[in-house]
Amino acid sequence: MVSNSSSEAELKKVTWELASYKIELHKTTGFLQCILQNATDLIFATDAEGLLISFSKGGEKVLGYSWEEVVGRPIKALAKDPESFEPVMVSCQEEGCALVLDVPFQHKDGKTVYCNASLMDLTNREGQRIGTVAICQDITRWKRLQEDLIQVDRLAEIGRIAAGVAHEINNPVAVIREASGWAAEVIGDAEGLSPDDRQELENVIKQIKAQTGRCRDITHKLLTFVRGSVPTKSEFDVHELLEETIGLLKPELKHSGIEIDLNFAEGPLSVNSNPKLLEQVFVNCLANAIHAVIEKGGDNGRIEIRTVNNNSEVEISVADNGVGIPKEDQGKIFDLFYTTKPPGKGTGLGLPICQNILRQLGGDIYFESEVGVGTTFTVRISVS
Repeated sequence: MVSNSSSEAELKKVTWELASYKIELHKTTGFLQCILQNATDLIFATDAEGLLISFSKGGEKVLGYSWEEVVGRPIKALAKDPESFEPVMVSCQEEGCALVLDVPFQHKDGKTVYCNASLMDLTNREGQRIGTVAICQDITRWKRLQEDLIQVDRLAEIGRIAAGVAHEINNPVAVIREASGWAAEVIGDAEGLSPDDRQELENVIKQIKAQTGRCRDITHKLLTFVRGSVPTKSEFDVHELLEETIGLLKPELKHSGIEIDLNFAEGPLSVNSNPKLLEQVFVNCLANAIHAVIEKGGDNGRIEIRTVNNNSEVEISVADNGVGIPKEDQGKIFDLFYTTKPPGKGTGLGLPICQNILRQLGGDIYFESEVGVGTTFTVRISVS
């Protein structure tokens, strides 16, 4: 009887402990599931063969796959380069853990997603390896930001080089211009020249002076634009500034076949603002319009620049008949570093900077666009 009573008591104790362990296990499992459901990072677990047995909701957002689509698949199949991902898993097995930066995974739609991955090898109580667990943080946006900053620095260096080149060109151009003036005097005093030869030489000297003057104007405009300006206001004519801006972009327009239509309000359009900052805005709007028209192709490229005087403020619109902006991109074009241009053609800085400039000057910029029809950017600035 004592033995039976003791056994029953021991059985009750074991049963109670087992029930407690089950409750604890259930709580732990629920807690882990809660983590997997709410984590924004890609968290996955594999078995000993590298096949996926767990995949977080964050992973579904990061890579675009649902749990049903990846369960049982090898984790390396989700990598951009499965062969290069294999050493990552091997390193984790050998060292017990691994931290790998910039691991390229492939999104369901084909794009590359970069992650910083922290992996840990899983073993059971007997020391047998049973799988791998990893936490991967999506760094794609930061990686692109880093690449964009490198590109911006490269563009800034090009600007510095261009300013130096423009400055150096001014010296030989000035010498050529002085020499042409001296040559004109020699021709005028020369004896024995026929009237036709004299006229031809004088025409050549005029061409040299005209072209050196053109070179000087271009380099002066480039230097003025690169140097920037102190953000102070002064009174100026918007029409004159727009014409100067068009002159700055003549090299791009020369071989494009694009027709520029000027539809200016009557008379001067005076405002009290910062001309150099506004010039930067107009250069950007015109450059984007030129790119859009060229991208569309064809022989009927056209850009219209229109000004409207609304008493307390003026509106300057730049309308092109280029490719237009897709609807899915229209809400993002003022986002920093967002660009629809191919690599090497754009930084995604122009429009955000223009928007910031105009807001500092008490103005704004907005646009209307239709794919295949064209885009109109309108700049609104206060008169005073």
